[in-house]
Amino acid sequence: MNWLIAPHSADLFGLAIRATILLSAALALAWLARKGPARVRHLLWTTTFALLLALPVLSLVGPSWEVPIIPSIGSAPPAAAAEAPLADRPESAFFTLPAPAPTSPEAGSAPVPVQEPVAPSRAIYFPLLLWALGCAAGLASLARGGIRFAGLVRAATPLGDPARLGQVEAVRRQLGIDGNARVVLSPKAATPMTGGLWKPVVLLPMSATLWTPERWRVVLAHEMVHLRRRDVLRQLLVRAGLALYWFHPLSWMAARRAASASEEACDEEVLALGTRPSEYATHLLSLAGNMSAHRPVLALPMAQRSHSQLELRIVAILKPNRPRPSSMATALMITAIGAVGVSAAVAYPARTAQQDTVTAVLAARIGTTGVDEESTEYIFGDVTSVAADDHGRIYVADRLAPSVRLFGANGEFMAWIGREGEGPGEFTWPVDILPTADGRLFVRDLRITTFATSTLSEYPDSVVDTWRIPPYANSSSWRARLADGVYYYPHLSSRRGEPVDYFYMKYGPEGLTSDTVRVPAVGNLGRQFTAFYMVSQGSGRMVDGLNIAPFGPRADWDMTGRGTIIAGDGETYRLQEFDQDGRLLRTIDGPESERRAVPQAERADSMRALEARIDSLPVPLEDVLHVAPEILRGEIPDSLPAFIALHIGASDRIWVERWPPEGRGSSRYYDVLEYDGRYSGAVVVPARLLADPPPFFGDKVIVGVVSDPTTEVHTVVAFRFRLPR
Repeated sequence: MNWLIAPHSADLFGLAIRATILLSAALALAWLARKGPARVRHLLWTTTFALLLALPVLSLVGPSWEVPIIPSIGSAPPAAAAEAPLADRPESAFFTLPAPAPTSPEAGSAPVPVQEPVAPSRAIYFPLLLWALGCAAGLASLARGGIRFAGLVRAATPLGDPARLGQVEAVRRQLGIDGNARVVLSPKAATPMTGGLWKPVVLLPMSATLWTPERWRVVLAHEMVHLRRRDVLRQLLVRAGLALYWFHPLSWMAARRAASASEEACDEEVLALGTRPSEYATHLLSLAGNMSAHRPVLALPMAQRSHSQLELRIVAILKPNRPRPSSMATALMITAIGAVGVSAAVAYPARTAQQDTVTAVLAARIGTTGVDEESTEYIFGDVTSVAADDHGRIYVADRLAPSVRLFGANGEFMAWIGREGEGPGEFTWPVDILPTADGRLFVRDLRITTFATSTLSEYPDSVVDTWRIPPYANSSSWRARLADGVYYYPHLSSRRGEPVDYFYMKYGPEGLTSDTVRVPAVGNLGRQFTAFYMVSQGSGRMVDGLNIAPFGPRADWDMTGRGTIIAGDGETYRLQEFDQDGRLLRTIDGPESERRAVPQAERADSMRALEARIDSLPVPLEDVLHVAPEILRGEIPDSLPAFIALHIGASDRIWVERWPPEGRGSSRYYDVLEYDGRYSGAVVVPARLLADPPPFFGDKVIVGVVSDPTTEVHTVVAFRFRLPR
């Protein structure tokens, strides 16, 4: 985890979530085992704190398991980095492109200016700094405790009484402890304690020279059990875990229970050696009563200062029927806590519909079947373009009834704009409408007409400009753009034997300029030939639908309000932004997800449709030029492309249409990226919006067209949405 540079502070939150899962499971298991042997709970807490310390490492080196139950904080938007010169920049370099300063270039001016990107911030996130300070304080306390215990040992007097040393040896042999542990006496020790990680030491108070032989035996047995169980190492695990998770209240609760389980487990073994419970309880109470306040040391004191813990130990010691250990129960409990710990470590938050996906709500449905209807305002023939302005009003262009209709946000008809004809403000077949922030309306037809709001109207109804367009202009469905006072008209050139060339013609204040903006040949844009077959010498017939295989990746692009072009190859979720000279400005990686297989039902339907299309050809498929290689081989891709299409919406948001989940093809799914590359969430539109004309994406509204599957009658729908963040 990179915890040193913002914005990776979400890693600390994720660690806290994982620790909560593990500690909660351990507390629940400890409660279930509360009536069982203490040594089982002791082993449970040892395993728990070992897993707590391993969580950060396991989350890095362990496998990845995405689960939708962990909150996704700051998850996964595309990253950005500083721009490098084009000649030196590696493919993987990313940067955030700030919004350029407002400019008003003349028609045919230079590329859109781009400000120098700001260097990424390396500021330390405050909660992360606070955690680091608390962790350092906990580790410092741990070190001071070790130094304090080492000082007590150095100042202590080795045990020299032969009779007492004989008792030490007898207890060591009885417990089966290999090696030798020093026993020393210290006037500063308030209670018997055990410490030392590599060289174990039993530290006794100087008053131990006056103890009875029975107390000597009981105390030595208790401390030697700590040594045999390596409880010093276990205590170090607990203290280190407490330093790392000092902010977590459950870690303090677990540490107290771990300390109690450690002492109770030792008590159980001492009693198993034959010590009478009443005598053992008496010795323990006496030692606790003689304790005085002292600074904490890194050791295991026999008598605890907490009255509640001491009371629990006495009750457990005097219990008439002590539980017998079960190897099966112990193994099950350790397996359970281990599984929880490893699962929590390797689990990563998966975006879920509840977290970052919203479903748009229908705000207006405009259109009728036209049967027995006298109101023609709501009858559409062939909708070619839809849009909405900043007031939420909806514009609809219709080719068969050449006009632009204006509707309110609720779908109520407001006005006709223009009419059929060839004069100013009249249309033959309007194919694109563009409302602007300053209240104007651009309508592309056989000419480009600009409407403005008159003094007597609330909507654009007065013709203020008309631009002629070249006679070879096409009726493509790509949206026009207005950037810095220049109108960008999308166009394509398709010549037999040459790739399709996509570009924008530019219209300035005086009309068409000599300058154009070409769409870079991303992905198969540079390989999209029009499939055709020869009819006679020098004459051919175009064939649609054979130049790209079904489910094959199709490159797509759109222009931003800054005049730059964002394009993607469709094969990968990587988008590229180019300036008007075709220079790469930046690369954006979208929220990549696992590639999905083509659904079997859709695959079968596409194969049947493709076979029917080939059977309808008057010539063999081999005689058709520029057929996709996959179609010639009779193959369809096994996996779906990364995305279907991309659109630039209001505020230059990037809307990337994704493949809907299987069985939900009646809805449209969009990932929404802010212009700087940040992932804002996903929007589901519960309608089968047509791709042509393309939907309009506003800040809070989406306007699109749906077609009745039986009658093919067009209906305009508007959906409201609010991004999750």
